[in-house]
Amino acid sequence: MFSGRLPFSEHIEELRRRLKVVAYSFLIIFVVVLLFPVSPLSSIRDPGQYLNLTFLEGTVIAAFLRTVVTDLLPASWRIISGTGIGEPMEIYIMASLLLSVALDMPVIAYETYKFVGPALTERERGLIYPFVAAASALFAVGVGFGYFVIARYLLIFLGPFYVATGTTPFVDAASFYYIIFLIIGATGVSFTSPVFVYSLIRLRVLEADLFSKNRVIIWFVIWVVTGLFLTPDGGPLLDLVIFIPIVTMVEIAVALGRRSVRGQPPKVREGRIVCPSCGKPLSRPMLFCEHCGRSIA
Repeated sequence: MFSGRLPFSEHIEELRRRLKVVAYSFLIIFVVVLLFPVSPLSSIRDPGQYLNLTFLEGTVIAAFLRTVVTDLLPASWRIISGTGIGEPMEIYIMASLLLSVALDMPVIAYETYKFVGPALTERERGLIYPFVAAASALFAVGVGFGYFVIARYLLIFLGPFYVATGTTPFVDAASFYYIIFLIIGATGVSFTSPVFVYSLIRLRVLEADLFSKNRVIIWFVIWVVTGLFLTPDGGPLLDLVIFIPIVTMVEIAVALGRRSVRGQPPKVREGRIVCPSCGKPLSRPMLFCEHCGRSIA
């Protein structure tokens, strides 16, 4: 008998194809970011610099690293060379990876939504571009917030302890850059979470009441995550600085998600959730019908 349900192997093949697009786009962006000069014309005039790698000091990444030091490192602090012979190269590559992820975020968001697109209704497919735009914008806002607020505040907060202990603030280069990269990347990713919360509620995979009834637990988890991964060595005040905007955005996403499904008929029959396409009961809440493979949102 004919069924609209796709074989599992086809889902895996579709996932593999989407991941290849993300991987290829990321690789292209990474190579460009790694080598792209701030002044392309000077590179054309002196191609010999690519043979001895002196072009690296004029790349976008080198300029970015210098900007990080200028913007974030307190005036009285000094960066010392890394203890490992390969640390400068690792710092350069890590900075390239971070910038590449940021530039590739629209592709990642687009391919993620397109993967579930075939099982969505026509109206739900219209959410793909707002989803991509919102995820990309919030990631950029998160990166900016991590760079200009969290990272800067962290270093300002630590400064008085050097004075109090009579310690000279000579900072290892790898430690300095890695903590900045960690804060920027983690904050950028965390700021995209409201987009996924809204999408899950909008597609009726999760109920908004799930967040409302478990608000204290969710807030506690966010507080723990921000304290462990986003604000290392920053103290409880810095935890609060990042905790408040994330919780606020999640609460706004829940409110908007609840509003978006308000007035829609409940998908239940005799106390059981049913598929709106084939009408068959589902064994549990899910995004796609286990019988016909269509969206149940």
